[in-house]
Amino acid sequence: MSSQESSDWNGAVVRNRQPLQPITTAVSAELKRLPGIKAVIFDVYGTLLVSGSGDVGSADDSDRGDWIAAAIDACGIAVGSGRIPTMDDLRREIQRSNQQRVSPSCPKPEVDIVAVWRRTLAGCGLEDPGDPKSAWTATCVRLAAEYESRANPTWPMPAAVETLQKLSRMGMRLGIVSNAQGFTLPLVEDLAGRFGVDSVFDANLCVFSNRYRQAKPGPRLFDVLCDGLRRAGMSPSDAIYVGNDRLNDVWAATQAGLRTAWFAGDRRSLRDRNDDPRVAGLDQDIILTRLEQLLDCIDDLSAD
Repeated sequence: MSSQESSDWNGAVVRNRQPLQPITTAVSAELKRLPGIKAVIFDVYGTLLVSGSGDVGSADDSDRGDWIAAAIDACGIAVGSGRIPTMDDLRREIQRSNQQRVSPSCPKPEVDIVAVWRRTLAGCGLEDPGDPKSAWTATCVRLAAEYESRANPTWPMPAAVETLQKLSRMGMRLGIVSNAQGFTLPLVEDLAGRFGVDSVFDANLCVFSNRYRQAKPGPRLFDVLCDGLRRAGMSPSDAIYVGNDRLNDVWAATQAGLRTAWFAGDRRSLRDRNDDPRVAGLDQDIILTRLEQLLDCIDDLSAD
C-alpha cells in the first residue's frame, strides 16, 4: 500500500475527529537537565495524541456495537443475508490471532487489524472475494479506520506540534515507537508532516508494532529502534523515550538502555502500572505533565 493510499483509506481517523482536551492528573512534574541527549523518541496514543479511550484499541464496551454498525454503514458494506459482527466476534478473532503467534521470541503479539476485520466479516456471512488486491481490501482498511475513529477518537496533545518543531530546530533526531495500526500513520503525519517529504521524524527511527506483528512491552520494537540509533551513530543512552505507560514505555525503554520520560499529562491514558512487579522500584529520568516541559530538560544541539 502506498503512503497516499494509506492516507486515503485510513482518512476517517482524521476526518471524524472532534476537539479533545487532556484531563489533569494528580501527578506532579519532576524535571532536571539531561545532558547528552541527541534523539527524542515518542509514544503516540496518550502522549502525542489525546486518546479518547486511553490507548489504541482500548475503548470500553458501552457503545461498541453501535460503532461497528455505524462503521459498516459508512463503508457501504451490504449486510444482505449475513449479520453485523458483534464485539464478541471481533474480540474472539483478535484473541485467536494472538494465541497463534505467542512464543518465547514473541511474548506480546500484535494483530493485523485489517486481517482481523476480514476474517470477522467472513465469519458473519458478509462478502469477501478473497482477492488481496481487490477493492474488498480497501473496504476492510476503511472499516478498521471508521471503527477506530469512533472507538478511540483522538486529538493532538496540547503543544505537541510546537514541541516537535522546536526539538527538530534544536538538532534532535526524532522518532516513534508505538503500538499502532495502519490508521496511525495519517494521525502522525497530521502532526508532523508526511514521511519522506516534510516530516520532522526520521523514518529510520520510527517503529510501529503492526509492521513487526509484535507490541510493547515486548522487546522487539525497541531492538529495532536501537539498531536504527546505532546505524545513525548513536547509542541507546543518547536517546530519551517519552510515553504515558510506565510498563509499555518506561520499563520497556529502560530495558533497552534508553533514558526515559513518563508523560503524565492526561488522566485517560495515565498508566502507572503499580500492580505489575516489573515496575516495582522503577525510576524514570523525568516526569512531564506538559510536552513542552521537555524543552527545558535537554540541550540545544544547534547552538554548538
